[in-house]
Amino acid sequence: MKKLLLTAITLLSFTVSTASATRAYATDGNGMQYEGLYTESSWLAIEVPLTAMNGTLPDDLTIAVSGLRDGTTITLDSVERQGDTALLYVTVARDDTSVLVNEVASIAVKSGEQVLTTVNIPVYGGVDMGN
Repeated sequence: MKKLLLTAITLLSFTVSTASATRAYATDGNGMQYEGLYTESSWLAIEVPLTAMNGTLPDDLTIAVSGLRDGTTITLDSVERQGDTALLYVTVARDDTSVLVNEVASIAVKSGEQVLTTVNIPVYGGVDMGN
């Protein structure tokens, strides 16, 4: 019985660890890749492999963002297919530029209410000293 319980716990922990979010990168859509998104920007896209979205690019794609402090937002502007990758063009904004932003956003990519995949990406924003 102990061996069976230990095996079940091991399998469960493996399953939980493999279900974690994928690390994503940002791009300008022209081949330049960035480690993260920058606040006060609307020219970056998040690269998401189409394989992570069942190989399709749904018309009703939306995002749900978590992990950022209140006042920092990521909104989806448009979506483009580039080869086997979906480019999710976003606007990153914050209410208070006197506060440093150095966080990891967890972004659920959704079609309707169904989460297709979740990606993690750093979000950076410097302090505006003139504020």
